[in-house]
Amino acid sequence: PSAKRGYTAFVLAKMSRLQGASGIHVGTMGYGKMEGEGDDKAIAYMIERDEAQGPVYFQRWYGMKATTPIISGGMNALRLPGFFDNLGHGNLINTAGGGAYGHLDGAAAGARSLRQAYEGWVAGADPVEWARTHREFARAFESFPQDADKLYPGWRDVLLG
Repeated sequence: PSAKRGYTAFVLAKMSRLQGASGIHVGTMGYGKMEGEGDDKAIAYMIERDEAQGPVYFQRWYGMKATTPIISGGMNALRLPGFFDNLGHGNLINTAGGGAYGHLDGAAAGARSLRQAYEGWVAGADPVEWARTHREFARAFESFPQDADKLYPGWRDVLLG
């Protein structure tokens, strides 16, 4: 995370929790278009758990209300399974505007594709195989072909025949 403000996103997240924020944007941990890396999951852990290991210190919150991680910025149904794998859960707020509105079948289908991506991840399914029986998720491959080609090589053979 950038420290151009004089403090990092990690510090901002902790300050937000201390001040009682119900949610704060934690970035996309390298899975969206925003800057960040997979290790940024420590930010989400710090604001959602009662105890968490930070980059330097172990933090105990002693029952202080948790803050919900919020993600956005280039997230679509195809990027979510890898993101959830990295974070280890899907207990967050996903404000994927482009991931919904960019879907070829419209925003409602895009929203369903995001939910189907989460459900497939929870089921432990291979995303390309999951798409065979989940239309909106399958159409996300066609809606975001650059991501599909990068993340799931060979998807065209399976889904488009």
